[in-house]
Amino acid sequence: MLHCGKSRMSNEIRTKLLTGKTRQKHSLPIYTLSMPTSKVYIINSVELISSVQRLPKELAFPPIEARFATTICASSKEANDILAVNLSGEDGDWGYSHDVYKSLHSALAPGVGLDGMNRVMIQNVADSVDKLRAKGGRLTRIGLWEWSRHEITLATTNSVYGKHNPFKDPRVEQAFWDFENGLVMILINILPSLTARKSCQARELVGQAFQRYFEAKHHETGSTLVQSRYNTSSHNRIPLADIARYEVGGAIAILVNTAPAVFWVLFHIFANREVLRDCRNEVEKIMFTSTKDGHAKRRLDITAIKQNCPILTSTFQEILRQRTIGAQVRQVMQDTVLENRYLLKKGATVIMPSLVVHTDPAVWGSDVLDFNHKRFTKESNSQKETRKPSPKAFRVFGGGTTLCPGRHFATTEILATAVMFIMRYDLIPLAGEWKAPTTEKTNIAAVVMEPDTDVPVEVVPRPGFADGVWEFGLADSEMVFEVAAEDKQ
Repeated sequence: MLHCGKSRMSNEIRTKLLTGKTRQKHSLPIYTLSMPTSKVYIINSVELISSVQRLPKELAFPPIEARFATTICASSKEANDILAVNLSGEDGDWGYSHDVYKSLHSALAPGVGLDGMNRVMIQNVADSVDKLRAKGGRLTRIGLWEWSRHEITLATTNSVYGKHNPFKDPRVEQAFWDFENGLVMILINILPSLTARKSCQARELVGQAFQRYFEAKHHETGSTLVQSRYNTSSHNRIPLADIARYEVGGAIAILVNTAPAVFWVLFHIFANREVLRDCRNEVEKIMFTSTKDGHAKRRLDITAIKQNCPILTSTFQEILRQRTIGAQVRQVMQDTVLENRYLLKKGATVIMPSLVVHTDPAVWGSDVLDFNHKRFTKESNSQKETRKPSPKAFRVFGGGTTLCPGRHFATTEILATAVMFIMRYDLIPLAGEWKAPTTEKTNIAAVVMEPDTDVPVEVVPRPGFADGVWEFGLADSEMVFEVAAEDKQ
């Protein structure tokens, strides 16, 4: 799930949002939060959030993103100076920041490039899921979080970086997650070489691996995405060492949210028999089965899910609605009045927490805190306690000019993984019951909650579905999963 236009709010701000009198202010469309060093405006209203999105230069994300990238990636002064030129588009639509944004959206838009990434990813996930079949009477047991993180890391990076993917080296994969684990101290940025030594050393290891990758021109056999990112940076005269450092940040974007999203989708579907049954019934209707020489052959086209599995896609959206904690953040570049009523002062920060919008009964209905896997279907909209959800209120992928460009790839990956599991296996928790782990240690860079502990499960082949051959494909298609308001326009 690419990280774009969204930022994990600081622990201090999140605590203030969720506790005491500040929590009572959530009924207000906007209010000011007094912080020691600056003024922060918290926006809760979907309508005001839409107004902010219409003012991308007055209420800008690039300055926030630049500070994040500079600190996280440890880029050089030369690269930072290039990034700072016309950062927010003050002098028109040009500059490194603008070019990166444009190249990302182009590479990840529905079409040949995205289809190519999806096919590699689907084959990788299918191979990983197939290996879970019990052999020789042995039981297959996995940690659901450990499996999700490892397999999604490899499937995603293989699809982006190609056959020379640096993450194929287990040391690089482990170093990346060691780096991710220490992001809080890196962002605090007080002597990080001492306070976040392990994380900084891990970042250096991953950065060196990417530098070798680019020096050998392995990106030329990678995806359209990595080629586009490299070419954009090279065109803007970013030094090669910094291209590699920025790619470490790019890896955060493609990995940190997708892996926990896969975990939660699998957890919630298998923890609820009604949800599992409904999803299986939908998928079975689009599954093609044939027999040759007495062996079953089953084929599923992931593209068909887009039109034929509304309950599965609604389940996916409902899980993310309840399991995301990100926020859109903007910097006020000049005094700005919203809706002819609210004055935002230059230099302040605007925060639009999805957590607040996603738990607002005025938006979702009195059952807002309940898990309703049919909430986003037409069937659910007839229920009195559930309001028809506004597409603008689903904030998982942000919106406006900073709408996550990787939402189509991430959605396909998450749903493809879910379909492969629910059709082939039953998951049995070794603890005897499905108990959701806490998420207090979720990393500051994450938008999707990360489990604090794993959930060990036994993977049991489904009766009647254990034998034969499974094939998962993806037809050429301009169709997309409509997961953001902009996708429905």
